[in-house]
Amino acid sequence: MNRAMPPATTIPDEALRLVLPAERLSAAAEAFARDGHVRIEPVFPPEIAEALHDHLAHEVEWWRAVNRGGQTWDMGPEAIASLQGEKEAEFLALVHRGAREGFQFLFDSLRVSDDSAERMQRALLADRLVEGLNHPASLETFRSITGSAKVRMVDGQATRYLPGHFLTGHDDDVEGKGRIAAWVLNLSPRWRIEWGGMLQFHDDHCDVSRALTPRFNALHLFRVPQRHSVSLVAPFAAPRYAFTGWVRW
Repeated sequence: MNRAMPPATTIPDEALRLVLPAERLSAAAEAFARDGHVRIEPVFPPEIAEALHDHLAHEVEWWRAVNRGGQTWDMGPEAIASLQGEKEAEFLALVHRGAREGFQFLFDSLRVSDDSAERMQRALLADRLVEGLNHPASLETFRSITGSAKVRMVDGQATRYLPGHFLTGHDDDVEGKGRIAAWVLNLSPRWRIEWGGMLQFHDDHCDVSRALTPRFNALHLFRVPQRHSVSLVAPFAAPRYAFTGWVRW
């Protein structure tokens, strides 16, 4: 990336909103209605996408997200650093046992509050992005694409999938969450198919009906419920950076 990136503090709020020209908006809505999924690219001007990547690559304090027994655990930097030698092997063995037959995930996360006041108080670029996606203009874009007038908010988090990280199959349909669609904004400047980390959609025959590369500055938006997974990131891969969340009523 050779383009000079603007400092995060100088990025205007309006640059972090999802607003599409009428022709692109119509095409996205048609694809979503037909396929239950649409990939929109590019989402932001190159310098904004590059600033978002730089934020995730250099400015974020990551916590490790892992689930067990229906609960999610966030491990802080000190806990992550303590996973060495036998402790790391035991931890991974436990995670892999959970993945063998059930729903399991392992990735790094930066949580973003659902509360606008809390987002703006912390005011990281990650917070400002989610705030921008909750602007009335952005919410109207999501309503137009999904065909749902019920859209009232967008939640989100930043994610980093390192080698060995994954997310097994699930459909995002959680009672009481009001999820209309899931979204993923990919921010890895370069990605090879061989690196894994693919967004995979499952069909009723346990086959992969579609597998999507995390292309830079591309937004995947797909209907809930829809069974999908993120394939294991290969040992030789670069970090897979993204923002992800749900469009909700």
